[in-house]
Amino acid sequence: MSLKRSDRFKPIHNLAQKNEDMAAQTLGKIQRELSEHHLKLSELMKYYQDYTTRFNEKAEQGMSITQVQSYQKFISQLEVAIEEQKKYISRVSEACDSSRAEWTVERQKTQVLEKVITRYKKQEQQVSNRQEQRLSDEQVANRLWHKNK
Repeated sequence: MSLKRSDRFKPIHNLAQKNEDMAAQTLGKIQRELSEHHLKLSELMKYYQDYTTRFNEKAEQGMSITQVQSYQKFISQLEVAIEEQKKYISRVSEACDSSRAEWTVERQKTQVLEKVITRYKKQEQQVSNRQEQRLSDEQVANRLWHKNK
């Protein structure tokens, strides 16, 4: 007996589901990476604020030119690190958006195949029900015919 239409679509559905799962894993990985880099940016900004505050407090008390230069150099390095982190976050955000779009496409493919399989199963069930009803009607008709004979 040949496979039902719904069964013939199962391998395609399984492949689509696998592709969707892989896209979801990739998206999750990128989202975690993005979250980690947002956290790192927050830490850098907090460190920058703390260091700037400490510099201002020490400057009011008086500092040597070497200390001022040292603080300013480090604050400048923190500013560069913050800007680089923002740029990196921007790139990862774009990758995340792209990955989300890819996952959405894969999810839609899976959903379409699920709907097709569901529709075929419903049609197959209707055919099966009609066949069972026809068989039942024939049995009743045969019993009546034999009874009346």
